[in-house]
Amino acid sequence: MKITVEKLIYGGKGIGKLNNKVCFIPYVLPEEEVEIEIIREKKNFYECTPSKIIKSSPYRKDPVCRYFTYCGGCDYLHIEYKKQVEYKNEIFVETLQRIGKIDKIPVLEPVPSPENLHYRNRVQFKIKGEKIGFFKKESREIVNIDYCYLLKEELNNILNGLREVVPFFTFLPVEAHFYSSSENQTVAKFVFFKNIKKIPLGLKHMKAFLGDSLEGFGIYTVKDNFPKKINFIGSPFVYETVGDYRFRVSADSFFQVNRFQVGNLIKLVEEELKKEKISVAFDLYSGVGTFSIPMGRYAEKVFGVEINPYAVQDANHNRKLNKASNVFFQRASASDINRFMVKKNPQLVLLDPPRTGIDEKTLDALLQIKNLRKIIYISCNPATLARDISKLVEKGFSVVSTRFIDMFPHTYHIESLTILEK
Repeated sequence: MKITVEKLIYGGKGIGKLNNKVCFIPYVLPEEEVEIEIIREKKNFYECTPSKIIKSSPYRKDPVCRYFTYCGGCDYLHIEYKKQVEYKNEIFVETLQRIGKIDKIPVLEPVPSPENLHYRNRVQFKIKGEKIGFFKKESREIVNIDYCYLLKEELNNILNGLREVVPFFTFLPVEAHFYSSSENQTVAKFVFFKNIKKIPLGLKHMKAFLGDSLEGFGIYTVKDNFPKKINFIGSPFVYETVGDYRFRVSADSFFQVNRFQVGNLIKLVEEELKKEKISVAFDLYSGVGTFSIPMGRYAEKVFGVEINPYAVQDANHNRKLNKASNVFFQRASASDINRFMVKKNPQLVLLDPPRTGIDEKTLDALLQIKNLRKIIYISCNPATLARDISKLVEKGFSVVSTRFIDMFPHTYHIESLTILEK
């Protein structure tokens, strides 16, 4: 069966029509004619796979990775990078308009990644038997890989050493997490289903396999579907340098994954704070202080709110490291801090929530802040962003600008920065 691809949608697939039903097809481009096979038929749509490209797009290219279409890590390796950014920007804007119902959104130029390969500083390798790699698309089957073009070279080198070191373990881990900082310091986490308290190798031996950049490694067990730390050998943290800022980041904290874009994101936040005098600002979901500390240079007082205890410890260390005496951190969920935030009456709030977006309690609290003039909303999910800004617009805020920032080249994921004012 032959169809014409109409457009790409959020999630990485293209869509076309067959028998008045929508077809979802991966690894295609708009305006391509494609021969398809139907994998799954639902009431209103088909799940398909492309069996042959009959008419190819001029923006199609040969994927650099031999695992592409098997490994679930990438969606757009078959598209020229400049065109990827255009397509993702179109998806971003369409999602805001469709879900947010906001007309005439002021959309700024997207920010492409300065480098679109080898940008990732963090990785989670899945392990089963002799297989080490990533899950297949929409599957729990592991694709055994020996190289990933999205990873820093240091992490690819570690992959080779990981294959040598795993056979020494008494029990196989189910995952191995690695984080390599801008200062080329690495921490590792080995996650087991069993309650393992130690492994038969010390830090010296692990360095021999995984490289001298390894600062420390942890032993974790799966509890309630999340890794729980049992033991850590060596240093649990590394350091990041971004411009003239320096951040300590622990193995259990979060830092932006794209090492080439984090500086651009910080600059965009700084530019907004430079525009007016801010006496009090809040940074919700503040992590290790990636934005709170730069905000402290332009606001008289900044309060960072973060629920992860390791991230809060890092943030307080980073406060001293960057001489940010006017920045304060509290360990709490965003919704638990609402009364305190309303009392402090900030003029500006920065939000960088998880994919689920802002919870209702926090949204209500934002509307109760009398002095609040500006919201900086950093989002990794255009659908929940659209939902949230729609509610804020209903209550008197206006969207000043929004823009797509490509933190995840070759994937469907969309990061953005939106400015709302009242």
